[in-house]
Amino acid sequence: MFTSRVLRFPRKPFSELDYARHMPKEYVERMKRTVPRKVFDERFGAPAITSWTLHPEDYVPTHKRPWEDRKLQESLERADKYRSAIFDALKNKRLPDIEWTFFPGDLVQVMVGKDKGRQGTILSVSRDTNEVLVDGLHTILGEDMENSERYGVDKTFRWQEQPLSVDKKHVMLVDPNDEEPCEAKWQLNGKGDEYIRVSLKSGYEIPVPTQAYVTYDYVQPENYIEVEGKGHASGFGLAKNLHADFIFFRRRNKGKVRNC
Repeated sequence: MFTSRVLRFPRKPFSELDYARHMPKEYVERMKRTVPRKVFDERFGAPAITSWTLHPEDYVPTHKRPWEDRKLQESLERADKYRSAIFDALKNKRLPDIEWTFFPGDLVQVMVGKDKGRQGTILSVSRDTNEVLVDGLHTILGEDMENSERYGVDKTFRWQEQPLSVDKKHVMLVDPNDEEPCEAKWQLNGKGDEYIRVSLKSGYEIPVPTQAYVTYDYVQPENYIEVEGKGHASGFGLAKNLHADFIFFRRRNKGKVRNC
């Protein structure tokens, strides 16, 4: 006769002792907001993709219980920011180089807002967000220096340019032929050795402004001087950079400062 033995595994109290052991796991995860919004599994054999309300790795644990009012509110806000960050990343997809036609110094026309129909010069561009700032247009009154009172300086305000979206056509280039808004594209020149920017409306070339070539290293490429150390310009190169900064300052503050 054979006797069977019952295998008994040692009890593991440490795996049972948890503050939420009396609550359903699904409830705790729902309070943390770390639950899937949707699972995309019909992908013809490819691994499923989970869209999270808040990804478990982005949940920030604290001493508060997930279902307490304050912690729950924090989790809700964090989940909203998580979703917003995903949509912003999709929304702000960088345009390919061949589709980007806006550069500092370009004459453009604002197509939205209180300055709709007015023309101005691009101050700067942001390729990552597909946005531009136009000098003196689409502005709001903002604090010139944050927390200035901490340094004993009176609070001052100035008009600050706000970004205009290129892919949403909030701003458009000005056609050099009739000075009306237009779209542009890149095409090969007659020699076939360089791409030039032309208006889709008239076919006229829109030259790239010299300001587009200005960098922190040199004013113009042909004026760049190779120096030892690279990070510290000297002599003529430094003088050119300081001169460019001074000219830019005077243009931005035209009528506000006296001639030196």
